[in-house]
Amino acid sequence: MELIFKSEKSLKRIQQIRAFLLSEKWMAILFCICGVFTTLAALFPDAQFEIIGTIVCAYISAFCFTLSDDIMALLAPLSLTALVAIKCYDSFDAFMAYKWYIVPVLPFILFPLIAYAKPLTTKGSMFKPMVFVSIAILLGGFGFILPEEYLAPTSLYHMIGLGFGMVLIYSFFYAQIGGKERDYSLIDYLTKVMVLAGCFATFMVFSYYIININEVISKGGIIFMQWRNNCSTILMITIPFAFLMANKKSYATILGFLFYLAMLLTGSRGGMVFGSIEIVMCIVMYMLYDKRRRLAYVIICACALFGCLAFAPQITGFLGNTIDRLFNAVNGFLMGESTEVRAIHYARGINDFLSHPIFGTGLGYMGNRDVHASVSFALCWYHCAPIQVCASFGLVGILAYLYQFIRRNMLIWRRATLFNMTIFLSYISLEMMSLVNPGIFCPIPYLLYVTIFMVVVEKCDGEFQEKLIIREKKKK
Repeated sequence: MELIFKSEKSLKRIQQIRAFLLSEKWMAILFCICGVFTTLAALFPDAQFEIIGTIVCAYISAFCFTLSDDIMALLAPLSLTALVAIKCYDSFDAFMAYKWYIVPVLPFILFPLIAYAKPLTTKGSMFKPMVFVSIAILLGGFGFILPEEYLAPTSLYHMIGLGFGMVLIYSFFYAQIGGKERDYSLIDYLTKVMVLAGCFATFMVFSYYIININEVISKGGIIFMQWRNNCSTILMITIPFAFLMANKKSYATILGFLFYLAMLLTGSRGGMVFGSIEIVMCIVMYMLYDKRRRLAYVIICACALFGCLAFAPQITGFLGNTIDRLFNAVNGFLMGESTEVRAIHYARGINDFLSHPIFGTGLGYMGNRDVHASVSFALCWYHCAPIQVCASFGLVGILAYLYQFIRRNMLIWRRATLFNMTIFLSYISLEMMSLVNPGIFCPIPYLLYVTIFMVVVEKCDGEFQEKLIIREKKKK
């Protein structure tokens, strides 16, 4: 913007706008705007308010990208845009009706890329692992997959988004984030954005229940929401950040538990199982290291446990549908009589790997659509990240993804700090959820979140971070 506005007054105003786009006030405004669209979408399910809301939020994100020379200012609007978009199930054709709306916004995207962009870099510690993964993705299905499947738009989007496209994004963020001109904490800002996303996801769930209260009362339990798995995945990513925020702001202590409650109310089986594991890990780790709020955690956990015991029949009755679906799937799997789509996909994936062990079948392979016909512009997922890697990319992919997984954890744990532990809990929770859902294989927002996390871990080295004392040193 400095290239256009030269006066001292204009430059001062630009700086004020940029500071505002990183402020909590702007986050609150975004929350309200997006809340209107998700509420209208719940009230009028046939009016496509979720699609209109996604487009409006995407425009807002583009304007933020233009006005600010700090790429982090894009994180809050993008996060809420993704949450509005999760309600747009099987909406590819509907979005195509608005495809020309992208034309007016292109200048707002291209301008900052030209005016503010710094030279891309290969210095990041995750650059090499991501390149190896990208190569494995391109080689997936070599010698097996049909050219029309390999070159299909859906296949190309995911190959680019999961591969070299994400490498480009990583290099861009690595070059842009940081520098002496930054006068705020990356850790604090990322934490605020993740908590904002968790609060908004919780709002979406609670407001959906309030709007559909008659159905809740008549059923006496969980009500169906198509977006439950995506919402649960985002809540799992954000829960550890609520605990990190509580380390500085006591009122945030309760947020992690509210996020978990919202996850249970979605009716997601993966959220119930892996979210429960995650909340226990968070409680244990933060009770160990956040000594100032240890008593608060003990009291909250004791009250929650007492409440669960006192109202166990009511709670299990309310969550009964999710519990029944979970046990039916597990029992069917153990008895070898499962009709669960995921179990059939797992078996197909193992067979596809054994049949094509070197390069796999490729991301664009649609040979398993007889099990479950994926929606428009979606891959034929195996719904399990390890099986997806094995089946789609073979041994080449296994080696590349294993190397990337190891390097990510090495980066996170090279400094034992409270923030790095939070990143680990968030990342490993996403990986757990990816055992039963596409998860980490969705370029936006899940893989994008992980990519940004890795950049921030590297770029916040200069900030003060509370260290984890693994072992007390003995006094001489």
